[in-house]
Amino acid sequence: MKRAYPSYYKKFKCVANRCADSCCKDWDVVVDSETEAFYNTASGSLGEKIRRLTVTDSDGDRIFVSQNGRCPFWNSDMLCDIYIELGEEHLCRTCKSFPRVTADFSDFSEHFLSLACPEAARLIFAEENAYADFENADYSVTTDEYDAEFMKLLLAARSESAKILTDKSESAAQRLAYCLEYNARLQSVINGEEPVAFKPESRQNSAGFIFDFFEKLDYMNGYIPKLLETARANEDKRPLQNFDDKFEKLALYLLYRYYLNAIESGDVLSPVKRMVCEYIILSRALAADDSLDFTQAAQKYSKEIEHSYENGEELDFEFMTNRDFSAESLAAILLKE
Repeated sequence: MKRAYPSYYKKFKCVANRCADSCCKDWDVVVDSETEAFYNTASGSLGEKIRRLTVTDSDGDRIFVSQNGRCPFWNSDMLCDIYIELGEEHLCRTCKSFPRVTADFSDFSEHFLSLACPEAARLIFAEENAYADFENADYSVTTDEYDAEFMKLLLAARSESAKILTDKSESAAQRLAYCLEYNARLQSVINGEEPVAFKPESRQNSAGFIFDFFEKLDYMNGYIPKLLETARANEDKRPLQNFDDKFEKLALYLLYRYYLNAIESGDVLSPVKRMVCEYIILSRALAADDSLDFTQAAQKYSKEIEHSYENGEELDFEFMTNRDFSAESLAAILLKE
């Protein structure tokens, strides 16, 4: 099986208690059945504590009970008691793998680091030409588990989208608008429709509907709501001079991480629309408040939006049903810059 990695992948090493936003807080930790079986044999006070604080949630998953927004095994030194007493090999699958993410497509697999991890985010935005391995990979797609020809089309379309997003002769806003147009035409083909002329036009005079929608989502803390408030109040501000280069890396991360999900959903527009929404929010907020850091803002956004199943579902539904989030409407807002 061919495997592709971004150039930053193997550079990652957890910084443990030096982490600025630990994965040991805010999230519920899902415990896989194999690891729980071992925990059920663990002796001593730690074994008793693990069994006492492992419960079944509303989705039927076995999780550690969060205590004041923290994993109960994340100690006062901001280190993991399970790691210390039982060893890394006995961490549950979630804790052992994060922020590493694998997308398995049978004939090939692609491997990423999640932007929700601060150290991974630092690496993602420090690296140039991070996805060369993906473009140089000669994937042999022959599986019968999905439509192999459709996958070949998606791989080619992803490469073309990457070329559009890295065209430095255009602004990031223009690149995103062109990427919307390209994928809107492709979506018509996928849907079995005749492609029609792409006409960027919006029923809205501003991006206010984007802020309206994002303000309704659920957040674990106040960082993103404050970011949205700043962006809304400064909607007419334009990106800082160095914003486009940073955003290009974010757009490529989202493209390579999510575009091939269309093999199941048939939807190539959703990942591009997510890029556009994030661009509008981050570019306005950072232009208005020079105390904000791009890497931190993107990492927090990932943790709250990208890694929230509920927020993701809300986004995809809005993209499918609200005409204000059509490719033409979003492109019109971008081209006003």
